[in-house]
Amino acid sequence: MDVDWWARGIAIGAASAAASNVIFTALTYRRVRPKVGVSLFRAGVRTGTERNPEASDYLFILRFRNLGTTSVKVERIELVSYPRWHKSKKPKLIKGKRFYADHDEPPVVPALDGITHPFYLPTGRLTDREERKHLRFHVLLSNGESIISRKLEDNEFLSPDG
Repeated sequence: MDVDWWARGIAIGAASAAASNVIFTALTYRRVRPKVGVSLFRAGVRTGTERNPEASDYLFILRFRNLGTTSVKVERIELVSYPRWHKSKKPKLIKGKRFYADHDEPPVVPALDGITHPFYLPTGRLTDREERKHLRFHVLLSNGESIISRKLEDNEFLSPDG
């Protein structure tokens, strides 16, 4: 009978060591995971492209900042319009950009650093004045997190008319 209690004691000790290892691993991941934020750094209007000199685009320069110690890639950037009560309704997609490895390299937000990235939108896509009041950037990261920027103010980007 003494051997049975010794075996149970060793099994309980091994189980508690494994459980503490899981806890410490989870806490370490929470500490080092990417903590990315997105904000509008600068905005303007780009007129004339090589393909169409008559066209004009809104130019948004986004600033990604990572406060975590793990770098992360950006998979998708979307400009969406949330209705006034955005918690109960789905956002309307204005324009999205998905990064594919074979076409264009996705931006990588390094650890404890930040990057800027341009986002273009044809001026004809934002015709509704009410829709323009509730614009936000929605960003999907490679680790599955999605980030939503603060609401863009109407005076933060220029109109193509001036």
